[in-house]
Amino acid sequence: MVSRLALALAVGVLVHVSGAARSTETIGIPDCDQFITSYEACVTTKVPADHRVTFTQQVAQLRASWKSLAENPQTRAQLEQVCRTQGAQMRRGLEPFGCTFQ
Repeated sequence: MVSRLALALAVGVLVHVSGAARSTETIGIPDCDQFITSYEACVTTKVPADHRVTFTQQVAQLRASWKSLAENPQTRAQLEQVCRTQGAQMRRGLEPFGCTFQ
């Protein structure tokens, strides 16, 4: 049981540290960056620790996807709408935790 607790704490610290490093990386589209900032704030302040890893992984995947779309001139123009649509879907997943977004 002690080893599970130690592992959970280690994973939590790793997620927290890697999340802090990622939170400084921007997409370059204001709506996308604002959503990710709000999402990360919710996850770190309101989501119980046993659920954080899943939500942190989701936002990391989303950030990578949006960053890739932003770097491609052919997809960058549609990215703002993509961020709004995907952001709305992800917000619903955080509603049970009392998260609010601007």
